Amino acid sequence: MKLDIVNSKNFKSFIPIGIFGAYLLAFIIIYKCLESPSVYDKYFAKIMPNYENINGNREQVTKPFISISSKALEQTNDAASYFQIKNDYYNYRADDEFAKYNFGFFPLFPIVWKITHLSGKGILVFNFFLFAISILILASVFCPKSMVTASLVVLALPTLTVYFVPYSESVFLFCISIAILGWKRKWTSVFLLGLFLASCTRPVFLLLIGSFIANEIFFFIRNKNRHFEAKKILLPVAAILIGTLCVALFQKTFHHSSLLTFIEAQKHWGTFLQIPKTIVDWSNEGYAMNIWAMFFAFVFGFSFLIKEIVKKSATKEVSFNWWYYFSWIYIIAASVFVIILQGGCFHSLYRYTLCTPFFYIIVFQHLNESKKLNLLQPLLLTALSIFSSIYFIANGGYGNNWNFTKVGFVLLSLNLIFFIVLPRLNLISKSIGFGLLILGGIIWNCYLLNMFVSQAWIFL
Repeated sequence: MKLDIVNSKNFKSFIPIGIFGAYLLAFIIIYKCLESPSVYDKYFAKIMPNYENINGNREQVTKPFISISSKALEQTNDAASYFQIKNDYYNYRADDEFAKYNFGFFPLFPIVWKITHLSGKGILVFNFFLFAISILILASVFCPKSMVTASLVVLALPTLTVYFVPYSESVFLFCISIAILGWKRKWTSVFLLGLFLASCTRPVFLLLIGSFIANEIFFFIRNKNRHFEAKKILLPVAAILIGTLCVALFQKTFHHSSLLTFIEAQKHWGTFLQIPKTIVDWSNEGYAMNIWAMFFAFVFGFSFLIKEIVKKSATKEVSFNWWYYFSWIYIIAASVFVIILQGGCFHSLYRYTLCTPFFYIIVFQHLNESKKLNLLQPLLLTALSIFSSIYFIANGGYGNNWNFTKVGFVLLSLNLIFFIVLPRLNLISKSIGFGLLILGGIIWNCYLLNMFVSQAWIFL
C-alpha cells in the first residue's frame, strides 16, 4: 500500500510547529544582522535610530543593535523583579524599598524560571516555545481546520516582543490555554487547574471574575429563553479566588502586612483608582500601539456586544460563542482598568489586551466565521478605529510625531485590514501579504527587544 505522506494528517499537524520554529530562526538571524554595522549602517541607520542609556540618560543614536545578554534580560524593568523573586522569593531587607514592590508580581512565573535553572537567554527561548504551544492549543480548540493560517496570523503581529523577555505573559497564556482545552474536552479538573494557575501568575482576578459574571449577564439579556446560570460561574470563580488567596498567603510568609499587600505594591507605579487628568505614556513606541489597542477594544468590542444585545437572539447558545464574548468583555474591561487606574497613562495597555489569550480567541473565532462575514461592517469599523486613533495621537499632546516609533501602529492597522480581506484573497496574494507582514513584524519586534536590552524607554 502506498503511503501519501504529504497529505497525511500527521504531516499536516507538524506544519504549524515548523512555522513557529522558522519564525524563531528568522528572528535570531535578523537580530544578528541588525547587530552588524555593515547591515545596519547601509540599510537601517537613516530610518531606524536606536536608543542608548548612558547613566540613566536615554539618547537616540544611529548605532547597530547591541548583543542580547542574560544580564541585560535579567536586570531590565519587570524582569528585574521576576529575577529577584526567582532567586530570593519575597525576602527583602528593611532598607530595600525597590524589593518591597516585588509583591505586585505574582510568583508562578519566577517559580517556573527557578525550576528550569535557565539563564536570561534560556528563558527567552523557553517563553517563546511556551507561547507557540499555547497558540497551537487555542487554535486547535477554536479553528482546528485553520491551524496554519492561525499560526501565520499570530506571527504577523508586531506585539510579540513580550514573549521574548522574562515576563509572565507566556506562562499566563499557557495556563489559560490549558483551562480552555480542559473546558473543550469536558475535563473539569483541568479547566479549574488552568484557571487556578493563571490566577497565580498575574494579579487579574478582578478582571477574570468580572468577565465571568458580566458574560453570564450578557447572555441572559440577549437570549430571552435563557436563565441566568449562577452555577456555571461558581466553580471557575472559586478556582480564581483560591489561586489569588494562595498567592496572598504565600506572600504573607515574607511580610507582616495585610493579605492585600500585592494591591498596595501597585501604587509604586501610580496604579490606583483615579480620574484621568492627562494623556501620557512611558514611550512613543508603546503609546501608538496602546492607542490602537484602546480604540480596537472600544470600537469593535462595543459594536459587536451591542449588536448582539439588540438582536436578542432566541437561538440555542453555542458554547464557543460564550468564550468569544467573554474575551471581548475581558479586553474592554482591561482597557477601562488601565485608563481609570493609571490616571491617563496608557502604559502597557496593548500588553494587557492584545497580548492575552482572549485576543487570540477572538482572532481564531473570526477565522472560523470569516467566510460568512460581510466586508462592509468590519471595514467601516476598521476605518473608524484607525482614523480615531490617528486623530487621538495627532491631538493628544503626547508622542504626536510621526516617525519610526509609529511603525507598530502602522503594522497593527495593516494586519487588521489584511485579516478582514484574507478570505477573499488567492494563494499568491495571501503568501505575499503574510510574507511582508511577518518580515515587518520581526524587524519591529527586534527593534523593541533591542530597546529592552538597551534599557531604553519602557514600552511594556
